[in-house]
Amino acid sequence: MATVFGAIGAQTFVVLVIAAIGVVPVVLYRRETPTVFLVPYAFLAVAAFATNVENLVLPELLNLTEHYVGNLGAGLSFAAAAYLYRRRTIAADGDDAEGIAGGAVDAAGDAPTTNPDAGEA
Repeated sequence: MATVFGAIGAQTFVVLVIAAIGVVPVVLYRRETPTVFLVPYAFLAVAAFATNVENLVLPELLNLTEHYVGNLGAGLSFAAAAYLYRRRTIAADGDDAEGIAGGAVDAAGDAPTTNPDAGEA
C-alpha cells in the first residue's frame, strides 16, 4: 500500500484531510447547527488524528483512542444527538398538531377555532 511521509497510509491520510476540510463548515455554521451535532464531529476528528499518528508514536494507546474514544464516542453521541433533536422537534410540532387536531378544548369546553379572531366579528 502507498504511504505518505513514509509512515502514514494513503487511505488514512485522505480521511485526515477530509476531516480537516470538514472543520471549515463546522466552524462557519456552528451557530446554525445544533450543538449536539458538533460533539460527534469532534469525536470523528479525534479518531482521524489518532489513526494517522498511531504509526508514529504510542501505537497501542492511539489505536484504543481511535476506536473507543473516536469511533465509539462518535456513534454514541450521534445516536444521542439524533434522539435529542428528534425529541425537541416532535415536542415543538406536537403542541401545534394537538391543538389543530381538535384534541384541545378551551375553558368553556368548546373546541378552539382555527382562527382565534373569527368570533369577534
